[in-house]
Amino acid sequence: MEPDWNERYRQGDTPWDKGRASPALVAWLNQNRGVMTGPVLIPGCGTGHDVRAIASAEPASFPLGIDISEIAVRRCRQQKTCGNEGYRKANLFALPEDLMGTFNWVVEHTCFCAIDPEKRHAYVSAVAASLKPEGLLLGIFYLNPRSNDDQPSSGPPHGTTIKELESLFLKNNIFTITKMMTPAACYPEREGRERLVVLRKTSKRLAD
Repeated sequence: MEPDWNERYRQGDTPWDKGRASPALVAWLNQNRGVMTGPVLIPGCGTGHDVRAIASAEPASFPLGIDISEIAVRRCRQQKTCGNEGYRKANLFALPEDLMGTFNWVVEHTCFCAIDPEKRHAYVSAVAASLKPEGLLLGIFYLNPRSNDDQPSSGPPHGTTIKELESLFLKNNIFTITKMMTPAACYPEREGRERLVVLRKTSKRLAD
């Protein structure tokens, strides 16, 4: 059963919201100026920290944050600061037609780790469908989001492995990996437990 994300925001039960953008994303943007331009999709954007970081770092970008929580999207719009960012209530798994095949980039941070792992194949298909040909996915993936098993609510609910990421994204040659690294910048207690991966969508058609 999927969490009631709107209710989580209403109650302030949002431990994933650290009050700032992903340190790994901010570091990547600083090191790759002028690379992330044009339309950028940020699924599961929450209150928009990553969206605003992209908009601020790259004035030639047009980041769009989507979230299924109306409350989260409302809070994003209240904090809009750069002018080139936008927000929309939408579901990645039922993406509106006008958002299909339109993005140069998708930025992943906390969406993949929050969904039911059984939906991860659908996630890959949805991301690929949102990208233009040769579009890029920058993902900050949690391999092990908690420091121990006694912290069930302190971090994202579902970790992953390098092997799983490769099996999901490289299946049927939908994506190719262009970069994979362990980011030096991260939230406290996440040292060494994230992977920053850049993947390029191939020209192959998605498998049925």
